[in-house]
Amino acid sequence: MTKKRIVVFAVLLLVVLTAWAPWLTDDFAISRVVEKLGGQGHPYNYLGEVMPLGDVPKSVIRVPFGALVYFPSEAVYFVTLFGLVL
Repeated sequence: MTKKRIVVFAVLLLVVLTAWAPWLTDDFAISRVVEKLGGQGHPYNYLGEVMPLGDVPKSVIRVPFGALVYFPSEAVYFVTLFGLVL
């Protein structure tokens, strides 16, 4: 019975840690999206105005198993806990 509880606790701990993903910081998520879109100086059409991607306002919303990088009123990109941008 004790061995079964340890295994259940370990699996639960693993699921909680991956859902929380403390290694996925806001800066890391933003940098992954900016890299995917072409870099800081790459032109981006934000609300009908072309500007460098570095100047576009960005915010991060934490969700289980990743983060959402949000360009207000424009686009949302999902960054997985492994750093993949969807």
